[in-house]
Amino acid sequence: TIKIIHTIHLFRKISYNEYTTISERISIMFVFLAIFIVFLLYINFLMHKNKRAQENLEKQFWDREHSANFTRKKDISNLNYLIITEDKIPQNLTTDAKKSLETLCGQKMLNLSSMSNTDLKLEYGVANLDELSACDDRFSTFERNAAIYAQELSDAGYTDQARQLLEFAVSCHVDNSSIYTQLAAIYQTGGNLSGILQLQEAAAQLAPFPQKIILEKLKSFQP
Repeated sequence: TIKIIHTIHLFRKISYNEYTTISERISIMFVFLAIFIVFLLYINFLMHKNKRAQENLEKQFWDREHSANFTRKKDISNLNYLIITEDKIPQNLTTDAKKSLETLCGQKMLNLSSMSNTDLKLEYGVANLDELSACDDRFSTFERNAAIYAQELSDAGYTDQARQLLEFAVSCHVDNSSIYTQLAAIYQTGGNLSGILQLQEAAAQLAPFPQKIILEKLKSFQP
């Protein structure tokens, strides 16, 4: 496209040269017109190509969604649910984040952030979508409030308790970057370099998108 535009400008420059004859100018204008038409055809081709690609993507999406909506219910009782107990929550402070964590005790949680609703319906059946979504929502609440409460514990001087909570959260395969960076900071302050390496290994087991973000942030804690 850039070459075509450059050629158009070149022909325009030549067409107004005082040494060219009228017939030469007419010939140049025909060439210019031909190039312009080719350029328009090329743009039209790209537009139609992009439109077809978009239509194919939409068709694939709706085909999967249609199939998902007719997928029969499957047994989800044996999924790897996370269930936390009160002994995992430090009792040193009374904050909203701590209260939120306590309300989750005994409830089933799942980290399903890497799966869309369509994926969930295809995998487990449309009838399980609400229950699975609730489990995922509780997991998101857990990792968000674990990060907040750990920071509150650290700020109040309860570093060991914050570390214990963060280590528990990492063992639950959370993908909240704040949990990893807070724990890495505690490890770095305490000279626990092997702990930082273990954090990197844990992050490397996550889904690609959060994995990339967390590993990038952990680079600043490398010795």
